[in-house]
Amino acid sequence: MYSTDARWYKHWIETLTRDYEGNLWTQSIAWPKETPPEAWGITVLKGCTQGIGLSTDPEVLHCGQNSGFAAVNLAYHRLNGEGGKIILLGFDMHVHNGKRHFFGAHPGNMEVDSNYNDFMRNFRKIDCAALGIDIWNCTRRTALDCFPLIDLDTL
Repeated sequence: MYSTDARWYKHWIETLTRDYEGNLWTQSIAWPKETPPEAWGITVLKGCTQGIGLSTDPEVLHCGQNSGFAAVNLAYHRLNGEGGKIILLGFDMHVHNGKRHFFGAHPGNMEVDSNYNDFMRNFRKIDCAALGIDIWNCTRRTALDCFPLIDLDTL
């Protein structure tokens, strides 16, 4: 499970620690010093806002201005340089029926304006061939068109 946002983890940490058995991940940039993510059992990688494409350094995540991009970089690292497929779900990248996300609004003060054009520009800089990966976008209603659009039911 990945999120860049300390506010998101603060809201969901009780539920996650009770119900989720997987690893929790974040990056180092957006966390207040008084709430270290390690105290909640969250693994922290160094966040980088200046990187182009995905970081190949397994200790660094290029952030691409959104959690989804950083999560793709984490998925790349978890492939351990062996190549493979990364499948995207929920990468809408546009407002649909007044919603910024397929699930609706984030609770509390977590909802922020999103510059989807900048997000998509960063995704377009990922060189899948050079990295030896395939990224398939299985999001039902997406504006992110730089990766093959695949129907999840066909996988």
